[in-house]
Amino acid sequence: MYLPEFGWYRIDARGNKPGVNAEFCPPAEKLAWSSQSQGEMSLPDIWTDPLPEVVHCLKHNWGWQEVQANLPDFDGNL
Repeated sequence: MYLPEFGWYRIDARGNKPGVNAEFCPPAEKLAWSSQSQGEMSLPDIWTDPLPEVVHCLKHNWGWQEVQANLPDFDGNL
C-alpha cells in the first residue's frame, strides 16, 4: 500500500498464528512470511507496468503448470 509519509509499504494479510507474527509498524516491515527462499529476491522498486518478460510468459503459456515451468529469470539488472 502507499503511505504518503513512507512511500510504498508491503503488508501481509494472511494473518498471524502460533509462530507467525506480522505487524503494521511503518516504516519498518514485519511480514508474516519471509520472501528470501532460494532463488527469490525482493526488489526495492514498484513498477506500474509489468516487465516484458513476464507479459511474454503469461501470453505464451497456458495454465499455471506451463507458466511455472517457464518463469523468466531475473538477475537483478534492468
